[in-house]
Amino acid sequence: MRILVAALGSPGHAFPLVPLTVALHDAGHDVTFATGPDLEPTIATTGVPTLAVGRPLFDVFRETMVARGMTGPPTTIQGTREIAGEVFGAAMPRLYAPALRDHLADRPADLVIAETGAPGAALAARATGTPCVLHSFGRRPLPIAPFAVRAREPLARVAAEVGIVVPAGEPLGHAYLDVCPPSMQDAETADVLAGLTELPLRPTGWNPPTPFTARRRPGTRWVLLTLGTAFGDAGVLRAAVEGLAAADLDVLVATGSVDAGELADLDRDGVQVEPFVPQAELLRSDDPPAAVIHHGGSGTTLASAAAGVPQLFLPQGADQFFNAAAVVRVGAGRQLLGPEATAPAVGKALRDLLDEGPERAGARALAAEIAAIPGPADVAARVADWAQPAM
Repeated sequence: MRILVAALGSPGHAFPLVPLTVALHDAGHDVTFATGPDLEPTIATTGVPTLAVGRPLFDVFRETMVARGMTGPPTTIQGTREIAGEVFGAAMPRLYAPALRDHLADRPADLVIAETGAPGAALAARATGTPCVLHSFGRRPLPIAPFAVRAREPLARVAAEVGIVVPAGEPLGHAYLDVCPPSMQDAETADVLAGLTELPLRPTGWNPPTPFTARRRPGTRWVLLTLGTAFGDAGVLRAAVEGLAAADLDVLVATGSVDAGELADLDRDGVQVEPFVPQAELLRSDDPPAAVIHHGGSGTTLASAAAGVPQLFLPQGADQFFNAAAVVRVGAGRQLLGPEATAPAVGKALRDLLDEGPERAGARALAAEIAAIPGPADVAARVADWAQPAM
């Protein structure tokens, strides 16, 4: 079977699709992974053929804000939604839909797997009559989310611009690969998937080959601290490290979008500061962190949940607040919002999570729920069952 997988050029959007893509490739299918030109070389490390499409996501975000006369990120929820809606619902689909439509015309596929943040790929599938399955990168989108599981404005305008007809409110595919465990979903989002066949898929972390040597003191527990690759804040990381510093705890800081040089002075015995770390491998290792302190990005949230470790959330933007609330609701973590994230508060919250308390038990229960969901290899083995709409 020839399959085109497409995702936006962002680790949080593309990495969750890699395990199934690799499983399909390993099963002998002719798979191509299309993503942004800045991330394409990273995905290519899997050995799966890749295709660079569109432009870097953060460039498009920046240009969209500049076009609106903004000198920095939006400061209100409404402003954030407007910018996100323009980028995900219009600007990126304008880049993806024509390019992938032309690619599919030249190299027809049996199936398109479109990441939910890249509806332009689903439009290209519609234009070429190719069956399309949507692949989530986190929880089901809220009705207000800019991710168009169902065709609506402004995506409908883009479809019309490129000559693709999608009736208003119609799903952009026939099925939905859901990487989020049921207990973390919001009941109000169920209707978003009306008309789509839901296919449970175990969330499986992935990271590219990352040179890394851990500095650990023998017999000392360790925690992972990161704010991800999109909403990093040096001040928040610095305050967290201050709150976590203790003789009986090692802290690994992955600075991500923050320049590691800004925090180089924190690197010392008991605190290791790195630009990036092989997060997925560390969480699956024989020596996983005792807890993860992070922003609440979907990938980190689900990978930590699968590892059975309690989580302390310091959400910064986008869907991070909703992810944090979901884990807190199921009893597997805690959150500190905005000015609450002081050094003493971070330290106290972590100490509570390190105890054998309700959050640690909740984290184990959540991991057991995830472990029961079919994994990428199992889902790939049944691709013939879900690649085509049910007759």
